[in-house]
Amino acid sequence: MLSLLVRPHRSQMPDFVPTIDDETLERLVNREFTSDTAGRVHSLLETYGAKPHHIERNRVRAAILKLAHGDLGAIERQVSVAITDFRDVVGAAEYPRQMEIGFAGMSDASEEHLQDLKNQDWKDYCDWLQKP
Repeated sequence: MLSLLVRPHRSQMPDFVPTIDDETLERLVNREFTSDTAGRVHSLLETYGAKPHHIERNRVRAAILKLAHGDLGAIERQVSVAITDFRDVVGAAEYPRQMEIGFAGMSDASEEHLQDLKNQDWKDYCDWLQKP
């Protein structure tokens, strides 16, 4: 499931924030990994979410899956990154163009350029999320 959450930021441009339910996460695991490795993937993903301060569990787990590109070793690495700071995983998966220019680049960019980056990032994320 996808939703648009509007967060005020620099002239009220919307931030796109996905909502990932359990069913969607299961579909992503089964799409990205074989049935032989799905159990291991679930075990690794559950490592993020084991602590009370691990927020937005399914969103972060989906970001881990996106960044892993079907590589079990990458799942382990991205889970480790998420446990340290989930924003690094979420940012790289959901907002790669914005992360690439960084905060300094964002403050120097025009509002139109920033909106274009957000729109492109959101489209790419939705395309990845919805592919069969």
